[in-house]
Amino acid sequence: MEKMLRTDQSMKLVLCDCGGLRLTSGAMTIHFSREEFQVFAETVGRLASIVAQPSLDQALKATRSNVSEVCH
Repeated sequence: MEKMLRTDQSMKLVLCDCGGLRLTSGAMTIHFSREEFQVFAETVGRLASIVAQPSLDQALKATRSNVSEVCH
């Protein structure tokens, strides 16, 4: 039986029968072990704090080196 750990309208985290976690956002689902999910969540948290910095736009423009990057 699956247990819902947290939900909102666009994202949910489900505890699988196997003990793993499924993170679903829209049509995308990623299956993690508990340890993998913890590392992923901590990394995303660090990246979110960087993005929240007001000086990010200038820093990204100055360091963008790969002209083949595509943004949507």
